[in-house]
This record gives sequence, C-alpha cells and structure tokens, in this order.
Amino acid sequence: MQAIGTMTYTLTGTDIKSCTNTDQVVVVVNPIPVVNAGPDEIACLGTPITYSAVGTANLFWDNGVVNNVPFTQALGTVVYTLTDSFSTGCSASDQVSLTVHPNPVVTAENKSICPGEGVILSGAGANWYTWTGGIQDGVEFFPTQTSEYTVTGTNNFGCSATALAKVTVHPLPIANFKILDLSLTTISSGTGFDNLSVGASTYDWSFGDGSANSNEFEPFHVFPDQQAGSYEIKLSVTSPEGCIDDSVKYVYVFQDYTIYVPNTFTPDGSGKNEIFKPVMEGFDENEYTLYIFNRWGELIFESHDMNVGWDGTYSQHDENVQDGVYTWEIIVGFKDSADSKIFVGHVSLLK
Repeated sequence: MQAIGTMTYTLTGTDIKSCTNTDQVVVVVNPIPVVNAGPDEIACLGTPITYSAVGTANLFWDNGVVNNVPFTQALGTVVYTLTDSFSTGCSASDQVSLTVHPNPVVTAENKSICPGEGVILSGAGANWYTWTGGIQDGVEFFPTQTSEYTVTGTNNFGCSATALAKVTVHPLPIANFKILDLSLTTISSGTGFDNLSVGASTYDWSFGDGSANSNEFEPFHVFPDQQAGSYEIKLSVTSPEGCIDDSVKYVYVFQDYTIYVPNTFTPDGSGKNEIFKPVMEGFDENEYTLYIFNRWGELIFESHDMNVGWDGTYSQHDENVQDGVYTWEIIVGFKDSADSKIFVGHVSLLK
C-alpha cells in the first residue's frame, strides 16, 4: 500500500529477442478525512442533543441530523453515521449510538390540614424523590401557613420529572361564648348562652352535668336543681374545613334559701302557735344562732338548734315574759359556702 503522495512507476518490457521498451504511470494517493462522531450517549426523553463534529463543508449526518443544531430523539436506540469527504473524492465515516430512556411520570397529592397538625408528602411514579422547602419524602412536618412544594422524582435511568403539591393550612375557628345568667340557684337553675364564636359552622355543647350534648347555636340549659354545684360548660366548634376549637367556662348553681319568720305567737297553753320558730331552707343547720332581746336590749333567749324555738320565757330567770314586741336576730351560714347572713326583725308575744 502506497503512502500518501505521488509516485511514478516505470514498467519495462523485454521480448524473446531481448528487445526492451518502457512506460510509466503516475499514482497519486490522496489523504482521507479524519471523521470522529464522538462517544455513544445516553439521554432522557425530551433532552436536546447537539452533535458538533469538525470537518469539511462536505460533513454530513444521516437520519436528519444537522451538525451543531439541537434535536430530540424518541425512546430507544438510534445509530447515527457521520460522513466527510474531500474534493478529491476521498471520504470516511464514523458512527455513534444514542439511547433515549423514558422520564418518570411523577405525581404528588395536595393536602389540607388545620393549624398545629402534621402532614406527610410523598411522591409517586419514580424511585427517588427530593422536595423543596427542606422537607423529606414520607416524613411528617408541621407547616404553619399555606405553601406549595415541588418534588423531583428520579428513575433508575437517572431521568427525572417534577410535580407540585399544595398544603393548605385552614384557619382555626374561634370558640367563645357568654353565660347569660351567672346567678343560678337551685330554684332557678336554667340559663341561656350568647354564642360569640367566629368561623365555625357546627357547634357541640356539653354541660358537665351528665345531660345530653346540644348542637344548637345558642341553647338554653337547665342544670340540676337538687343541690348546689359547679359545672364545666364546654363549647366545641368546627369550621367548614373540619378544624376544631374549644372554649371552657364554669357556672355555679347556688343553693337557694327561704326563710319565714312569724311576726306573732301566743304561748298561752292552747297548743297552737305557742313556739316562735323560724322556718328556714338552704341553710347550714350546724351554723345557726337565734337571739331574742327585750325592749331594753337584754338577751332573754338563745338557741343554736333550728328545731328549738322560743317559748316566751326569760331563759336566764326561768320565768314567762310579758306581752309585747321583742327583737329577734338570726345568724346562719349557707350550706354551699363559708358565707353567713344576719336576719333581724320583731315578733309580738300575745297571751
């Protein structure tokens, strides 16, 4: 094989009579172009590919590829041939293969939560996932405001795609109410309520007395009237989005009291109305004192037993008193508190 260049070859011929003759031929060996299509490549679907080979003006790619012009290829492997030629007609070629892998179809679900709740975002459709906002795939976090997060999913081929997930943090409703009557007694133990809640659509009232809950907006409730007591009222409100807030207040049902004190009694031995004794309900029997005073302010009778009344005698002298008007004073405590009350009045003694 001749190297590149021009060579003259001489041919000499001799016949049987030893006569000779010669001829010459000139052989020109032209160079062939150096063609380099580059290394085989792997790409993801939709990724622009640019082949930038160096050669003459006769450089040519097959399969519609134009040198230095980006193009995209469908899924699969395609072999591209690069050919270059000189004006001498010498040419050369090289091949490169391009394999295009599919991108993952990445999805992510939107979420809705209430303030203080946690949420988990998870991508789907790929093998590995990374999220914006510093969160981790499949790991609970606690957002404080509505935000959007982008997930990038990558498959086994290294191809990736993104999806968007929105976490909506709904506003919390505000539970609030006013107790209309704070002076409840065992005689009048019912009260209504002002519902001052904001942003709620449903309401649940519990009254702390074992009764059924109420779903009314502003219920009226009668608390037990058998005895005094404190009751926890709890209002739970729910927003249209399902967020819940509570408000708790307390009401006290006081033991009501009644007192009847006669203004006249007749200790005359007739068996009727002979004892001056107040009739009392709602008071503490163990904290009771009855005093009787004459017109000069002398203490003539004293009792610490609700069942023991004044029979019209001067107890210190063991003698009956005269007809007249006497002053009484009652000091008594309440059953349901440490408070006490003083009652003062007059009673007429007649015989």
